[in-house]
Amino acid sequence: MNQQNAKAKVYYVNSKEDFFLVMRVGVIQNDTLSEESPKDLNELKKSYKVKIDYQIKSMAKKGLFLKDSSEIKLNTFLAYKLNFKGNTSEEEIGESQILFLNGITYIFVYSKISSYSKSKKELFFKSIKINDSENLKQINESFNYFNAILSILGSIIFIYLTNKFRKNEKKRNLIQ
Repeated sequence: MNQQNAKAKVYYVNSKEDFFLVMRVGVIQNDTLSEESPKDLNELKKSYKVKIDYQIKSMAKKGLFLKDSSEIKLNTFLAYKLNFKGNTSEEEIGESQILFLNGITYIFVYSKISSYSKSKKELFFKSIKINDSENLKQINESFNYFNAILSILGSIIFIYLTNKFRKNEKKRNLIQ
């Protein structure tokens, strides 16, 4: 894996019972924050795989090991949920959600310190809100010439048929 520079903002709460973390990570290329997005769904999933592998290794350092993972939707965006267990038990002791938008990776983590509260975890993850979602994207859609040509042809046919219908109506109204 190649090395890249990154800019991160991290917010966390570490109490006696549990741990909450919100992290925003962007890749820096040529001294500017890159907002490059994958070109298609396959590339997006490959990008997520790298991020998930990194998250699994990071959590293992803290004694949390992957129990299972799944694709989820946050608003309308593809995201991943990772559930973690302890080294000696199958009991869930942590959860992480990863979201990739506009070239920025967002990581949300809830984990056990001395106790694991499903209600606190659910409240934390339900509190995630994505604002301004119409300006956000996960995939950088390239211009599709076929769809553009199809749209132009459809418009021309619509205008032609509308004019033909109007002329036929005028002729019909003149006859009566």
